[in-house]
Amino acid sequence: MNENRFLKYYKEVKEKLNKKLEEYNNGLKVETNNLLKENIDVFTNLNSDGKLIRGTLVNLGYKLKCENTEYSYPLSLAFEIFQTAILVHDDIIDNDDLRRGKTTIHSYNYNKYKELTNDLNSKKIGESIAICMGDLGLYEANQMIAKNYKDDSKLGDVLIYFNDIVLKTIKGEIIDVTLPFLEKNNLLTDNLEENIMLIYKLKTAYYTIIGPLSLGLILAGTNKEELQEIENIGLKIGTAFQIQDDLLGIYSDNNKLGKNVGSDIEEFKQTLLYSYTKNNKEYYDKLIKLYGKKVTNQELEEVKQIFKDSGAYLYATGMVDKLYSEALELIENLNWIKEEDKEILKYFVIYLKTREK
Repeated sequence: MNENRFLKYYKEVKEKLNKKLEEYNNGLKVETNNLLKENIDVFTNLNSDGKLIRGTLVNLGYKLKCENTEYSYPLSLAFEIFQTAILVHDDIIDNDDLRRGKTTIHSYNYNKYKELTNDLNSKKIGESIAICMGDLGLYEANQMIAKNYKDDSKLGDVLIYFNDIVLKTIKGEIIDVTLPFLEKNNLLTDNLEENIMLIYKLKTAYYTIIGPLSLGLILAGTNKEELQEIENIGLKIGTAFQIQDDLLGIYSDNNKLGKNVGSDIEEFKQTLLYSYTKNNKEYYDKLIKLYGKKVTNQELEEVKQIFKDSGAYLYATGMVDKLYSEALELIENLNWIKEEDKEILKYFVIYLKTREK
């Protein structure tokens, strides 16, 4: 197998997607109303310079059934627009000032109106505008699918599946937002690990892996059995990806990760590392003294050691390895796709498994 097969494919698709995304963004900049134009400009700025992994996976899903993937590009773009839109809302929830190194929409408006008026409502107007812009992006994505595939008999199936991904992502976010608050205040009555695994499924696996691959496959004209096989593979990849992300959030270094290592601790984020340690009172008593606050480098090292001593680190890394291995085995057993496409899928898994950020 060619070790760079997925990266080569990704580079080719990303280059095309970037050009088409630029065309789309330029097409949005036709508003003459200054209030609309200004915020459209901020949105289109955020809607560029992304990794475009999800759009590439839409394209790859289509390729599994059809060699000429040009027809799938509007669907790939729609997914990327959806991602930008949902992240606008996510930035409000997380109170993030930057996204992809750029000022977020709510922060842009807050800073602008605060400087102009010093009005205490500047934060609210910033968030309100951002909510509207996120909503606009979601419907732009829907509109792109409807317009480009209006004559395709598969449009209904594509829209139903696309909207189901959106709904699953929102449901996952609701649990993800609620869970730390309930856990921190000893209000959670449900099983903690089950809730965490549900977040991984809804907010990561479907949004990042299953959804894009399956949408491309549906547009290409798949059957239920093939779709189910890809969903099963995507669930394993997506779950492993999120657990790995949680591990990197603690054990990586700032230069590689691109965000503050230890921010999950400060945010009281609920992960497998946390839930596993909670089952061991000796180590949990040590962890809870540090969890939920900004930790020093020394305290971060203490948390790392607690997770290792409790067995949580081994539990999480073992699950990552198991899920990726199972995904690779399922891909190998797919008998309805070409060997070159199997290669791309396999090396997509390896690409994720060996990442450091």
